[in-house]
Amino acid sequence: MIPSYSPEGSPEFNGWMHETMLRIGTEVQRVLGDNLVALILGGGYGRGEGGMIVKDGRQMPYNDIDFTLVVNSKSKVPWDGLNAISSSFASELTIHVDFSRPLTICDIENWPCWLMWYDLLNGHIVINGPSDILTKHAPMSLRNPLPAIEGTRLLLNRGAGLLWALRVVREIENSPDADFVRRNYYKCALALGDSLLIAYKRFTTAYRGRDILLEKLEQDEPRVAAFGLDSLYKQALKFKFRPDQIPSGDMKEDDIKVIAKQWGVVFLNVESVRTGRVWSSLDEYAAWPGIREKDQHTIRLLPRNVARNLQLRRLSLQYPREALYRELPALLGLMGKYDTFWPRKTESFLRVWDRFN
Repeated sequence: MIPSYSPEGSPEFNGWMHETMLRIGTEVQRVLGDNLVALILGGGYGRGEGGMIVKDGRQMPYNDIDFTLVVNSKSKVPWDGLNAISSSFASELTIHVDFSRPLTICDIENWPCWLMWYDLLNGHIVINGPSDILTKHAPMSLRNPLPAIEGTRLLLNRGAGLLWALRVVREIENSPDADFVRRNYYKCALALGDSLLIAYKRFTTAYRGRDILLEKLEQDEPRVAAFGLDSLYKQALKFKFRPDQIPSGDMKEDDIKVIAKQWGVVFLNVESVRTGRVWSSLDEYAAWPGIREKDQHTIRLLPRNVARNLQLRRLSLQYPREALYRELPALLGLMGKYDTFWPRKTESFLRVWDRFN
């Protein structure tokens, strides 16, 4: 049976996608040989919820293709060969084809409770290898609701995307692609609802039906209903599946500022639910010295944290991502005016975020 890669795609589109994934699998097997344990398609297409657009009368994929590699030996992965496969199929599909850092079975068995592993476990297609490789080896803890910190991490990542979009609309740097700003706007819109679903233990991997879960949460929690996210979230879901059916007008700086303000109030609420604390403002939150990601601050990891900070030419026992939670609200303009060093500070922020994300 041919799996569905996009709910908006025709049977012909999904059949073509499946045939293309199998061809990629054949090429990866050829390059990796006996070192390949499994090739797994994750992301939107692995969940059967990938985006689709009509381009020159033909249905085409919109999102990146995200593959997870499972291997016997991570030191024996021929990246030149994989990069050649990525380049070849990216030209054919007109989107990026990405291979993850390789994993071993042992890595899967020790996955932490992170959103990325939760989503991959609950939404994937095995292209090569045993069909049960993830369900057989992933830890039982990933069957439980996600910890609330994953909502906070999601907001950090999508807030960083907004910051990058602001740099683009302010012409500090060029756009990586024509749809970059609009895509990051709607990814943030989805994250506003998804982070709340995570914080209140209502989250599921499938996108279809999440709007219903958010509506139910709004009925149960007046604080969530007060954010007024319903129509924005549904619009973001439409963009997720059929971005070409959403008006494509250029988004301005004011559009980014409006959703950044929504990001700020949702962020405070998610952190309040997670910690049991209440902050009167983002300024007060940024001044809070507490540790956000406690799993990155065990005694065993402190030497690593010191080493990572020394690489950044600073002294700290905290994992570098900790500072980003305190810096981002100000850089998004939610704690006063932008200062004259904003271009340099945002460049530095995004560099650290990209490295430690």
